[in-house]
Amino acid sequence: MVRVSDKAVKHIMRRHRDWIELLNLKTEEEVRTFIASILAQPDEIHRDRVRVDVRYFIRKLDSKFLCVVVVGEEVVTAYLISLDKYVKYKVRRWA
Repeated sequence: MVRVSDKAVKHIMRRHRDWIELLNLKTEEEVRTFIASILAQPDEIHRDRVRVDVRYFIRKLDSKFLCVVVVGEEVVTAYLISLDKYVKYKVRRWA
């Protein structure tokens, strides 16, 4: 079971507000609930080519992608990536 810690939610709300504002989320609980929905039903899941304990849960949002990064069994961050970045990650970073 993947955990979404308070520390991760605070980090995301402080550093990655773009997608939070895009989705009109207001509270830490709304952010946590949205991340949990991605973990439960992602559009895609990828593994890191180098670090076997890292997974990327992807949800398409309009013309961008929300990437939720999980290390072990804990969410560490979630950020938006463009289609260009998605293609680069798919080729270089994801297994």
